[in-house]
Amino acid sequence: MSIKLFAICVTTVLCVGYVAGEYCYNDVVGACSPVGGEVQNCNSRYGAFKGDELLTNVQSYANTHILRSFQFLLMSSHFGNFEKNRGGFEKLYKQLSDNTWEKAIDLVKFIGKRGGHMNFRARKDEKNEKQIDFEMYELGSMARALDMQKGLAEEAHFIHAEVTRRKEHDPEVASYLENNFVHQHSDIIRKLSGHTNDLKQLIANQPDPSLSLYLFDEYLQKSL
Repeated sequence: MSIKLFAICVTTVLCVGYVAGEYCYNDVVGACSPVGGEVQNCNSRYGAFKGDELLTNVQSYANTHILRSFQFLLMSSHFGNFEKNRGGFEKLYKQLSDNTWEKAIDLVKFIGKRGGHMNFRARKDEKNEKQIDFEMYELGSMARALDMQKGLAEEAHFIHAEVTRRKEHDPEVASYLENNFVHQHSDIIRKLSGHTNDLKQLIANQPDPSLSLYLFDEYLQKSL
């Protein structure tokens, strides 16, 4: 008799827990009742996306990609004009612009997939962002591009860290960041750092680095 009683108690507890977790179902039942109601929980938000903190961080990250895309495009246009005529630098920054733009679109799609919406005003303020000049010389532009790419990588690491240490652990978000951002950032940063150091060595201690800059630009055009 005691075993039967124990089984009944366990079954009751499980049923109560199951019903308590049926938030969408309860919304639908309430909406279809004579009184009516809303179905706020019938969405694809779960895990770490249930709250607004992670959603805001991902929205901000998407907006940062949009901004960086236009900044890279400005740098590309600067080196593509008739005065500079640096086709290699133009091509490099155009590729970086296209890449960050595609990543921004992918982030917006991911936000929608996880039940959120895109807020194009959500963005972390950066110090002295408005005073940055993107019409630079070759070496300075390469260093700027490297810093911009490192910033994107570090922001991805920040979001990844927030996801992994939250109570609502969300492996899918962590996996998405690793596969679509973290590994690619490592490759891009390695290439940009290599270009920056190679260019620095080529023009170091030269009164007129014009030939070295021309040869490096030709190398970029052929290698990209």
